[in-house]
Amino acid sequence: MFGNAQQQSFSSKRIPYILGIALFLIMPWLPINGFYIFLAQTFFYTAIAVIGLNLLLGLSGQMSLGQAGFYALGAYGSALTALKLGWPIPLSIAFGTLLAAVGGGLVGIFALRTRGLYLAMTTLAVGYILDILAQRWIGLTGGAMGLSGVPQIEFGLPKFGPVFFFYFAGSSLILVQLLSDFIQQGRLGRNLRAIRESEIFAASVGINVNRWKAGIFAFAAALAGMGGAFFAHQSGFVGSDAFTVRLSIALLIAAVVGGLGTKSGPLLGTLILLAIVELIAGIDKFGLFIYGSILLVVLLAFPKGAAGILDSLRTKVGWTHDAQNLSGDMTVHPSKEELSELALSRIAVNGTSLTIVGISKSYSGLKAVDQVSIDVRPNTVHGLIGPNGAGKSTIINMIAGVYLPDTGTITLGSQNISSLGIAARAELGLARTFQNLQLIEGISVLDNVMLGTRHRQSYVKDFCSWLLKGSLERQERQESLDILNFLGLGHLANRLPGELPYGHRKLLELARAIAQRPKLLLLDEPIAGMNTQEAKEIADVILKLRQLGITIVLVEHNMEFVMSVCDRLSVLNFGQLIAQGTPADIQKNQAVIEAYLGSGVKK
Repeated sequence: MFGNAQQQSFSSKRIPYILGIALFLIMPWLPINGFYIFLAQTFFYTAIAVIGLNLLLGLSGQMSLGQAGFYALGAYGSALTALKLGWPIPLSIAFGTLLAAVGGGLVGIFALRTRGLYLAMTTLAVGYILDILAQRWIGLTGGAMGLSGVPQIEFGLPKFGPVFFFYFAGSSLILVQLLSDFIQQGRLGRNLRAIRESEIFAASVGINVNRWKAGIFAFAAALAGMGGAFFAHQSGFVGSDAFTVRLSIALLIAAVVGGLGTKSGPLLGTLILLAIVELIAGIDKFGLFIYGSILLVVLLAFPKGAAGILDSLRTKVGWTHDAQNLSGDMTVHPSKEELSELALSRIAVNGTSLTIVGISKSYSGLKAVDQVSIDVRPNTVHGLIGPNGAGKSTIINMIAGVYLPDTGTITLGSQNISSLGIAARAELGLARTFQNLQLIEGISVLDNVMLGTRHRQSYVKDFCSWLLKGSLERQERQESLDILNFLGLGHLANRLPGELPYGHRKLLELARAIAQRPKLLLLDEPIAGMNTQEAKEIADVILKLRQLGITIVLVEHNMEFVMSVCDRLSVLNFGQLIAQGTPADIQKNQAVIEAYLGSGVKK
């Protein structure tokens, strides 16, 4: 029964595509004014460029005010190869798209150290530079006079040229929209959202942040370039006046007005943008003022854009449904005992050791950690305890790769990881939770856990499976749901993290760490803010993970909890190691009692 429901849900998701494609196929043959065909063509290639910006800004959070420059690269690249070299138009468009992608990738690489306003200014400067080159490199671009006679898409039949262009550009938009939907619904979108929320967190689940940021920048630039290439072959003329900063602002307005980070936002935003362009045609000199006013109103009054307004209307009239069906066809809910064997046994690993030798870390001359050596044995729970400011979090962050030690070495198993980055350590089997919760608020509880799972097949296979069957990452979803069920959160799989109470959010972060199948798990205050019963449940989970071979290092101030789960303890005070041993040994150590435990600790 559920399989039929799932198939019906999948079919219902495809209805907008089917209706859109049907209208797309018949529109050129309808008895309508040719001007509307021209507007539809413009809509197609403009929407392609807006989709790229929507993915860049809406998912990864990177701002670009230089999309007009990449649009120009695509236009000139395609126009010159078709006009001067006689290349077939499809090949010229592909070259223009590739040229823009290379330009965007280079900008993305050089802009990795900049964020927010500085990144926006960097891309704006790039856009200005490309605009100036288009004006001054007269021998190549024709300068202000431009390039005339750019071949149009007519395939030897000028009478049907508009129809051929309509189908060519429209088919490209459909493919790009499908790719955009696939990105937003799967691992690619989760990774980009993780980067937007916290680059340190993203790296901690194995995401190479720099590579992903440069990659999405290149992809967004490629889509802008594709839009520019279609523009060149529609108009038959390419001049530098078409690629000013005003174009970048117009594309940004379309993305924001439509709804950043949404699937339908770019299409809605492009429709609104073209309507605005037509309305202000007679008062063009006030264009930037009007654009700015519209952007300001939308940001203040409708921050989720047109897509958000439509979602609200659908909710009010009861048209909403479980859009993503995040739990797939997972209707079986085994007991905790069954899941203890079923789900968590899948992450059983060979225990690994952690050896820390003489590490130190200073901040502005103040030593936070001073010549600390710790030996963490395989398949054990090792606690780091000490008063506030003792250096515990600094050591955890050095183990995770957030900080590199000034001196000393850190060895995971047999591999020295002292100089490795966060993502590289995660790939070696190191996972962590954070003292300050690191959850991605824009995706479901289940998808947050799936950030920790490993990708098992190529993205091409994922895309084909999603396109033909509507299923995506089925095995990863099942494993993630099993882990949620084990922690008592399975019924919350489709919720957003912000809808959960604090204790459940702590459990969710632990579930994501478990999904990484870690060899070494770092837990930074795992029961902070929890009640006694919740703390006991976490203790049971930790002991089960140890049985499965996972080595655990934890920082926690609740001494009753620490003494109940830890095999060995290391005690820090003012950045120095003052004692190591079993919980029983530590409770009797006079130096530890004086520095931290006091005389009231139960023995």
